[in-house]
Amino acid sequence: MSKWKEAVITRTQDRSPTVRSFWVALPDRERLDFRPGQFLTLDLPISENRRERWRSYSIASPPNETNEAELCIVQLPGGRGTKYLFEEAGAGTQVLTKEPGGVFTLPERPLDHDLVMVCTGTGVAPFRSMLYQRLPREKRHFHLIFGCRRPEDLLYREEFERLGERYPNFTYTTTLSRELPGETTSFEALAGYVHQVYQRDYATPRSDLRFYLCGWSAMVDEARASLLGMGYAEQQVILELYG
Repeated sequence: MSKWKEAVITRTQDRSPTVRSFWVALPDRERLDFRPGQFLTLDLPISENRRERWRSYSIASPPNETNEAELCIVQLPGGRGTKYLFEEAGAGTQVLTKEPGGVFTLPERPLDHDLVMVCTGTGVAPFRSMLYQRLPREKRHFHLIFGCRRPEDLLYREEFERLGERYPNFTYTTTLSRELPGETTSFEALAGYVHQVYQRDYATPRSDLRFYLCGWSAMVDEARASLLGMGYAEQQVILELYG
């Protein structure tokens, strides 16, 4: 079992009415090495039972030659972990963490397939990390399909808009289940849910596609079943579940 390390929250930033970014630094090193798509597990002072104190959060930042990682966290109603982080923790708060973990990552070799990233809520975090690292070096196409309720819930919206303008091999599509933007957007914003987008754009199965799914378990389960039903192979659908 990997050992717990001392870590410190260096700063925070509100991302939406319910989401906040926390930057966590590991003072025992100059650079935090991880693969985009991995997560950090925090040991928070919220229980006497150690396993009830552990919370894992995807890293939203790309590897950047520093010892910090950005964690993008949603405040869950009744959640003890996020109650502590949102109400008690801040810059200077010390926590414990382990080495980055998880296998929801891209192949390290250049991609030989197009990538469709389907997510809801803070499930966009690992994809942000992947996109910043891989878009500049890949020739294949990336399609981010991001589902939320309202425009203010579109995390990193301006960043993804800029990536869409900069990289011709990146498409950014959003679905909003409650309210559409009141203004014209540079990206496609649809009423409804993420499923309608991949069912429309990838209706004909292709062997050179991979679907990465991240977000609430109900969405991930439905998307996986839908893609398999559309004729995609099991190995073409890669999952990360949030709750």
